[in-house]
Amino acid sequence: MLRRASLSVVASFLLLGCGGGGSDSNDTVENASVNAGNDFSVEEKAEFTLSAIGSPAGGTYTWQVIEGPSMEGFPQEGKELKLAAPDVKTDTSATLKVEYLAPSGALVSDSIKIAIGSRNQLPVPLIEQIAPENDVLQYKDEVILSAEGSVDPDENGKIIEYLWDQVSGPQLTFERNDQVTLKFIHPLLSSNETARFKLTLVDDEDGQSSTEFSLTLYKNAQVVFADAGQDLKVIEFNKGELDATASLSSSGEYSCLWEQLERPKTQLEDLIADPTLCKTTFTAPDVDTASLLKFQVTVSEPGGFTDKDVMEVSVQRRAVGENLNDTGQQRCFDSETVIDCESDAFPKQDAELGRDSFIQNEGKTGAGLASFDFTKLDDNARPIIDSSSSDFSCVKDNNTGLIWEVKQPNIATPPNAPLRDTRNTYTWFLTNYPNGFRGTDASTCLNNRYCDAQQYIDDVNETNYCGGRNWRLPTFTEFMGIFNYGEVSSSSYVLDPNYFPAIASPQWNNNSFYWTSQLSIEGATDNSNLIEAYAFDMQTGETVELEHTTKAYIRLVREVSSNGN
Repeated sequence: MLRRASLSVVASFLLLGCGGGGSDSNDTVENASVNAGNDFSVEEKAEFTLSAIGSPAGGTYTWQVIEGPSMEGFPQEGKELKLAAPDVKTDTSATLKVEYLAPSGALVSDSIKIAIGSRNQLPVPLIEQIAPENDVLQYKDEVILSAEGSVDPDENGKIIEYLWDQVSGPQLTFERNDQVTLKFIHPLLSSNETARFKLTLVDDEDGQSSTEFSLTLYKNAQVVFADAGQDLKVIEFNKGELDATASLSSSGEYSCLWEQLERPKTQLEDLIADPTLCKTTFTAPDVDTASLLKFQVTVSEPGGFTDKDVMEVSVQRRAVGENLNDTGQQRCFDSETVIDCESDAFPKQDAELGRDSFIQNEGKTGAGLASFDFTKLDDNARPIIDSSSSDFSCVKDNNTGLIWEVKQPNIATPPNAPLRDTRNTYTWFLTNYPNGFRGTDASTCLNNRYCDAQQYIDDVNETNYCGGRNWRLPTFTEFMGIFNYGEVSSSSYVLDPNYFPAIASPQWNNNSFYWTSQLSIEGATDNSNLIEAYAFDMQTGETVELEHTTKAYIRLVREVSSNGN
């Protein structure tokens, strides 16, 4: 393309003087032109030459890219340029302009359009087995194939997609087939089989290439595996489930046959609903004590191979009530001495019934004597794993869900003892009850106004003791529920000293009485004149009825709050 230009310079001079005159002259500069050449096509990264022709000769040439992909080194000067086409992802074009400054000062320009073709190099796939390290692949091996060694030969190219397919071989299961690696578990096989895989790669210019890879998967000596399922715990008379559907065979097909290996003396009938089903049910028998049942399943595959597996069922005696503690008594007696339990002469004793009788087969959340299940908690009501720890703030009863106060050991004589000192005593008074007696004698606790139950509850809740503000007096049943009427080692009280270490000494007030929230009708003339409430003796576990004016000890309790503490 040719561009021309002309420049005219006219100078006029007017000379003034006495009797003067004038003259003018016109000089015209010749035309200037430049030709960038014809438009052309080139492939990416190929070399090419730009050559411009300017007239009149002797001027300067300046090139620049005015449209399209960027090219290094521009703007450039020179009549002829040797260049390389840029690397592009798709077909495109670039427009370059050349400006020619003629010797006369005239400036002209021309442009040229270069079509640049994309030339994509396809990715090169490579598959390697990176796990397991051994060459002989066996049942249950995790096999990993990797395409990490695959490359895109384009200088600025990259692989953006991996797609794995199984072309042939035994049925395999893959979590993902669109990652750089392919993982699967070697299946159970009765003969050696070849698995063939296809890997397809896609690069960032949508170019695709594929390759295939083969593996030999080896047979297993055992071609059927029986799985009778997890051991169970079932309450007597309830239904349980027998499930052998997790069994395996090389063909994927198998049949089942269940049988009971052991049965308690009290069992009269067969328990299994349909022993030929791989998944069936049974009804737990009536048991006098915790009993253990054993069931065996025989799994057969079509080729005649078999395998057997056994599971156990712990049958628990039905509890008398939900969320109730037992007494802690684990021994049986006649009229004079300790005897073996299950005696026909002295039947159905406390130690034979309830939680205490089958605790050896029942798991606990925490720990404790007999069937008691306690967990020690820290200042924020968080569980302390070590049940032998002496550094804890309160105790959770895992059977009932209640959290109990742990008293502080006595370190001073009231009223100089701390708030929760085990030696402090209080009268019976509760705000929501019509009767009671305000403890105006403040000499038996830390508070300088009242020493009564309600004041103590308020004071403890204000401290957010052990992560809670809902502390209260326990009910009659709640308090009795933590008493161990069996043998408590190294203790003369009915509370386990490992969890309730500070208990009032009878030497202080000639008793160890603790208040409950339960009113008593003893001594009352009518319902509005109830003057007594129940308390418990911590030495014997027996109940006593005390007038509200009596000073007795307190151990608070609370429910677990909505936040789990």
